[in-house]
Amino acid sequence: MRNIYRILALSCACFSFVSCAKSSNTIKTSLIIPSGAPILAAYKILTNSDAFDVEVRSDATTIPAEFLLGNANFIVFDSINGSNILSKQGENAKYEYVKMLTGGNFHLLAFNKDTIDIKDEEVVYGFMSNSTPGKLFRAIYGEIGFDQNFDGVSGVRDSLLQMNENYEVNGVKVDYAVVAEPVSTAIKSKLSAKNLKITDINLQSKFNEIKDEWKLDYICQAGLFVNKEFKNSNPNEYSAFMNEINSGISSLFTSLDTVIATFEEKFDDDELFTAKFGFAKTLVKGVQGENSSKNGFGIVPNKVEIRVEDITTFSSLL
Repeated sequence: MRNIYRILALSCACFSFVSCAKSSNTIKTSLIIPSGAPILAAYKILTNSDAFDVEVRSDATTIPAEFLLGNANFIVFDSINGSNILSKQGENAKYEYVKMLTGGNFHLLAFNKDTIDIKDEEVVYGFMSNSTPGKLFRAIYGEIGFDQNFDGVSGVRDSLLQMNENYEVNGVKVDYAVVAEPVSTAIKSKLSAKNLKITDINLQSKFNEIKDEWKLDYICQAGLFVNKEFKNSNPNEYSAFMNEINSGISSLFTSLDTVIATFEEKFDDDELFTAKFGFAKTLVKGVQGENSSKNGFGIVPNKVEIRVEDITTFSSLL
């Protein structure tokens, strides 16, 4: 009888140990996301490390390979390039488009210019020449390439912040630069402090002026994609993730101060925050405006639906 009790006790102990092991190793829903404006759209995901495993990439050119690997549950990437990848993969595509997170935060900065008339001999800095930033610029201003192309907008920022009083970077006079918010605001703030003259043009507004075919208020930028197998096998986790995304986006338009306070609480080191996410916390309020009245980050509200068909249309106009 004692042996039976001992066996039962050991069994209970083993069961308890296994249960604890399982609970302590709960698999988190994973997300790969580029630094910059999409971070704000996904802020509730980033600030909930208990449920979500987020990998931030400062170099967005490393993300396309993830569509082939299929390891991440969710991916945020340039919506046109992401959709093109899935189209080429056809039935074998591991991911599908879910929704648009950002649109309309690309800017053209002109240095020491009274009028915008880009000439062949003038120097243009930009990022991701073969993706939406470069294609959008060429759709507006003609077949003008970037004289200096960077893998991400942070590369443009780091380079331009070295600009001297003659508008030179490493001995080269820079005339224009294609950037995105909130980097645009950061660059203007730093260079204006040097008394440099900067003109800022929102490329979405310019695009809408010349492309009557585009009827939406937001162009297509960062899209959210989901692993189809994960979505089908884990409906509860999928819904939980989407609820957090949608709830976070709503908060940006109704209680931005709460969002900023959450960032302050979760990430107390300003320098590490800037290095990881591509912008300073102090920029959020100024770029977004009171409850996103400016919406400088170009966050697409939940009520705005941008479909796969819209991405295709936008792409055809570039």
